[in-house]
Amino acid sequence: MREHTLLKHLKALILSAALMMLSSGLSTANAEMLPGSISGQELGCLAMNIYHEARGEPEKGKLAVAAVTMNRVKSKYYPNTVCEVVWQNKQFSWTELKHKYHTVTDTKAWINAIEIAQLFIDGGNWPGVGEATHYHTVAVSPNWRDDDQLVGQVGNHLFYTL
Repeated sequence: MREHTLLKHLKALILSAALMMLSSGLSTANAEMLPGSISGQELGCLAMNIYHEARGEPEKGKLAVAAVTMNRVKSKYYPNTVCEVVWQNKQFSWTELKHKYHTVTDTKAWINAIEIAQLFIDGGNWPGVGEATHYHTVAVSPNWRDDDQLVGQVGNHLFYTL
């Protein structure tokens, strides 16, 4: 059991190092060599979105953010890759912040985000938010929200189909 935990942490550290290289503008030519059924870069983008959008949320909240991200990838109204969805202009608040805020400071939360991202990259899903493609924290009231299309609340986020 201890060996499994060590391997899991080692995988997370390797991915973290690779993601730091990718995000610093170095070549992405070796991204396909990272674990996952699609590129390690896609895994990294999804993990970063989960980490920054739902780090303080319960497990279901993290699953919900991953589901929304993947629902967008599947939608004809959004780009068809995880990274393009995550980095699409003004879609996720953390991507609008200065680059220095894109760092990982909570190792445990980062490992958890990688594990959840891997589940979704491998074809998993979480039906808790259905086909939702949008969400926001309960602390804000964006102009796009339409209560008629509210799917529900998970943690501190409200989820919508638009």
